[in-house]
Amino acid sequence: MSKVTILNRPCQKDAAKRPEVERVFANRKVPEILKSFAKGRYFYIRTYGCQANIRDEEVMAGFLTEAGFTRTYEQAQADVAIINTCAVRENAEEKIYGEIGSFKANHTKNKDFMLVIAGCVMGEDGVGESLINTYPFISLVIGTHDVAKINDLLAKYLEERKSIVNIRSFSSEIVENLPSIRLNDAQAFVNIAYGCDKFCTYCIVPFTRGRERSRHVEDVVAECKKLVDDGYKQITLLGQNVNSYGLDLKDGTTFAHLLEEVAKLGVPRLRFLTSYPSQFDDEMIETMAKYPNIDKWLHFPVQSGSSSCLRRMARRYTREEYLERVRAIKAKMPDIALTTDIIVGFPGETEEEFEDTLTLAKEVGYSSAFTFIYSPRPGTPAANMEQVPPEVSHERFNRLKALVDELTAAHSDTMIGNTYEVLVDGPSKRDSNVLSGYARNGKLVNFVGPAYLTGCFVKVKILESHVYSLKGEMAEDPLISKARDVAFHMEHDGLLKEYARLNEEIASDPDIKALGEELVKAKKELALSMGTEKHKEKKNEYESILEKIHNHPLLQNRDSLHDQVESELLAIRDSIK
Repeated sequence: MSKVTILNRPCQKDAAKRPEVERVFANRKVPEILKSFAKGRYFYIRTYGCQANIRDEEVMAGFLTEAGFTRTYEQAQADVAIINTCAVRENAEEKIYGEIGSFKANHTKNKDFMLVIAGCVMGEDGVGESLINTYPFISLVIGTHDVAKINDLLAKYLEERKSIVNIRSFSSEIVENLPSIRLNDAQAFVNIAYGCDKFCTYCIVPFTRGRERSRHVEDVVAECKKLVDDGYKQITLLGQNVNSYGLDLKDGTTFAHLLEEVAKLGVPRLRFLTSYPSQFDDEMIETMAKYPNIDKWLHFPVQSGSSSCLRRMARRYTREEYLERVRAIKAKMPDIALTTDIIVGFPGETEEEFEDTLTLAKEVGYSSAFTFIYSPRPGTPAANMEQVPPEVSHERFNRLKALVDELTAAHSDTMIGNTYEVLVDGPSKRDSNVLSGYARNGKLVNFVGPAYLTGCFVKVKILESHVYSLKGEMAEDPLISKARDVAFHMEHDGLLKEYARLNEEIASDPDIKALGEELVKAKKELALSMGTEKHKEKKNEYESILEKIHNHPLLQNRDSLHDQVESELLAIRDSIK
């Protein structure tokens, strides 16, 4: 009997198909066998790669938590472990093979241990089955399209005790109502679309994440509104190409429209990743410039500064068109910080083409750039092109890095002496007394401060530039920053908002006002009747009005919240001690 159940295998031909997309809701019912297994057990997730993978981790954590598992950050404690893989860069893929072996100890000491391999690498032909053949203790291999089925697949493994491979090459649905365990209490990622239609010759993403599929505007806005109501301070809208958002809906929906609808919700910081240059149109520029809560930072991948190299990459713009878009953006937003991705040593790259990349980078004046030496991805057209010798690629990479360091330092130097609002990520790993966070322009800022400022907006004056990070000092008392943060959360707290709303409704309700006036009159008459035969009658009238007030629905609703509100306010008081 086979020890592996193959439900679906990846197929690049299928991945290139455009399916009819259906909007469905996630199955949140936990199979009994998994619910029973999860009691008292722990799950562990290790994620590589981009923000889309991070968002997948949050969803998988949500499903596993609903099943009854508890999260652990200690690998040795895990009863279920997930390695969430990335196929974009070669070294990210290579790490996976070493990581899998490190979980053999879990398998050896725990016969019920389950290891799940997920993510983009699994979408490559034959990889999943090869991994199980090499590491038989792998329980489940899934691709990016089946994150929402993780509980059902784990239950199937528990029933059959056979390794499972389930890697669909394309998805025909958009899944809503996904559970999430957010990795950050102040910053959130929100998917607006999945997949990519560009099929750049170097990129595996269209084959591992499928064709472009846009979520409906109302679903994205509803998710963002809940995040705003919950007090999140930064939302990043995610798509492989956000500017293609809505094209598949065929109803005139654009990303600029969606971006505006989310901006109007009032989240303090709004960002998006990633933009495709030729589709970053004037409507997008106008929308981005219009709303102050949309960060004036734009990741604008160019990949190469040479039109001929861009053509081989199947990028759908020229050098000239890219620079025209940059000029249009800067005309509306002169202070915008632009970052980019650049590939060095793409197949066939000549010295002249590489020089074009250097001159373009200088002309744009990037605030920073992610630079990569090209590595072939199996199954992509570029993998079969004439490769640039490694020594040439490395030499060019070093020259490009030197230029990028220079441009980054120049941009960072302009910040010295100025004060910026920093959203604090938390204490530095190297020094617990030093906090780290990002300014609106995407620059990393380090400064000394108390750990209780994690998740707060803090005003920081920049003192020194260290190229890829900046050193600063707090420009205000840390308690002022914390108090402002507490005020922000009180303003967004659902319970306090409801309590305040009820108070406002009570204050304007004509029946309650009339009862109040009657009570004042009855209380006066009761006092004047002391010692007379009418005192008992007046007392009954007074108590009758009190009972009417006590039984009024609005007042009962407010009184029912009183103890919860008092408890929450005491917790807020304790947080700023």
